Amino acid sequence: MKILEILKNCFYLFLLFLMDQIVSVPQMIAMYTHPNAIILVLLVIVYVATATAVIIFLIQFYQHRLRVNHSIYGNRRINRKRLRFMILMVVLWAVFLFLQTWYTNQFGISTSENQSVINQLFKNMPVWTFIDGVVIAPIMEELIFRGLFFELFFRKNERATKVIGVIVNGIMFGVLHDTGLSFPIYALMGILLAWTYVYTKDVKYGMAIHVLNNFIAFL
Repeated sequence: MKILEILKNCFYLFLLFLMDQIVSVPQMIAMYTHPNAIILVLLVIVYVATATAVIIFLIQFYQHRLRVNHSIYGNRRINRKRLRFMILMVVLWAVFLFLQTWYTNQFGISTSENQSVINQLFKNMPVWTFIDGVVIAPIMEELIFRGLFFELFFRKNERATKVIGVIVNGIMFGVLHDTGLSFPIYALMGILLAWTYVYTKDVKYGMAIHVLNNFIAFL
């Protein structure tokens, strides 16, 4: 991959991250300004419209990249091989959640900044935050962090490319969520989700795991 192409793809990825953040703006405004009922309804409408538009754009852009790259990824039906893998991932995710609890207790790690914001949002706007965290965020993050990330930077069908891509993806996912002691937790989460994408070759399987994780986190 040429340097100019790498720089161009980095710019694309930056814009995608920016779009992901823009979706949450109405929610943040509602939390910090405590608007009246009319303004709150308007903010919800803006949020729904923005989230819908961004998700549609991400899906179309992802499908465009799949076509242009003649990608090995795309829509893959569930079969025995993928079903066994997803069962394995559920088991591994249970282990991951156990290790996460042990790690935070062992090292006395306080709630990460990312999780603190989510907790405050949930306290003030539980329904809105639940829908955003369990449905909207996993869809957008899997399309950006896994689908488009691999189409932009690690699209070769080679074992080494996939392994490096999974590791880099995990590190990036960890850094963007927390740079403190909670970084290993988010990085491992990113690695597991990236592995899911690379193995199944379909972004919807990672979405399912991501939704499950966020749902459990809200319980």
